[in-house]
Amino acid sequence: MDQQHLSGYFDYNATTPISNEVAESMIPAITQFANPSSSNRYSMLSKKAITETRNNVAQLLNTDANKVFFTSGGSEANNWAIKGVLFKHTAKPGHIITTEIEHASVLDTVNYCVSHFGFEVTYLKPNEHGVINIADVKQALRDDTQLITIMYANNETGVLQPIPAISALAKEHNIPLHVDAVQFVGKRRVDVESLNVDYLSLSAHKFYGPKGIGCLYIKDAKSIIPLIHGGGQELSMRSGTENLVAVIGMSKAAQEASLHVEQWDQDNWACKQHMMTLLKSAPIQIKFNGTTAYQDALSNTLNISIKGIRGEALAARMEIIHSYIISIGSACSNNKTKNISHVLKAMSMDEDDIQSSIRVSFGRFTSLEDVEKFVTTLVAEVQRLLAISEG
Repeated sequence: MDQQHLSGYFDYNATTPISNEVAESMIPAITQFANPSSSNRYSMLSKKAITETRNNVAQLLNTDANKVFFTSGGSEANNWAIKGVLFKHTAKPGHIITTEIEHASVLDTVNYCVSHFGFEVTYLKPNEHGVINIADVKQALRDDTQLITIMYANNETGVLQPIPAISALAKEHNIPLHVDAVQFVGKRRVDVESLNVDYLSLSAHKFYGPKGIGCLYIKDAKSIIPLIHGGGQELSMRSGTENLVAVIGMSKAAQEASLHVEQWDQDNWACKQHMMTLLKSAPIQIKFNGTTAYQDALSNTLNISIKGIRGEALAARMEIIHSYIISIGSACSNNKTKNISHVLKAMSMDEDDIQSSIRVSFGRFTSLEDVEKFVTTLVAEVQRLLAISEG
């Protein structure tokens, strides 16, 4: 990937560019046609690639390879974890705990289980900093709570949730815990065994791998129903011939993340601090939405409200006029009719601040120089918009 062409890309939470090493690993796989499930000599290479990928993802998560199950991405992994647990209880549907700030693939799946099977749900509200209070999780527990599903890092604000504490609470009450870690994996080190979660979702395209491939970590395969019945792939939990090209790309992406995630995090943190310093001294009125402290939020994400402008207009002008790509919320939610961010609304922000918000996210191909040029352009464009609105 030509890094020069990525200097204007500030939307890494939507998707990350595929690294050169990942792209090069996938090219030979295009002609590697043999079905990994066949027993002929051509299939041995395909089967080996599947095994290596499972090992590399397991290393990234610090777990055993037999607990890693391939999916088509984060949304499928989230759907599988939630339905796979709850569908075991359809004869006696109980209670679910989740939050108001989850990704649509969690919220819509929970809503489906509620509306079609009669489960009840408690939606936890974050505080003004975007954090779920552990006391609220404890208070929401019921004797019939059958699943807790909470994200690790929010896609719009980057705010981290207290997953270790929630996991300890879930274990104390013997309640399965699913963690949507799609935005977390590849940005911070993950150790699923220490976290002691039951299910954890990830997606390769969030850490420089290809789209259309992800994983669900399952601590105990007997605790969840299979997703797809058929040929017996993925230990008969998700049948279907594997997408070998994407699997091999995820293998290299997992390898790179295992080796470099701490360095990427440090580099992102330097960019974030630099951007915050520049914006605070700029002649515009800004507000950072959600906590920005290192221990409480991803190092690559800033959600910013800018007084007097509309985030949508600013994002459009930044791309059309200056070729900068930023976001006003979740990329997935942009496929739906949306009024305002449900995440910022749950944080009790007023509508003006929500309407004036943008999300800036960067990654391994972002430099401090890129940050300086971006902020200079952003400030100038905000001033132009303010001048236009004032007539």
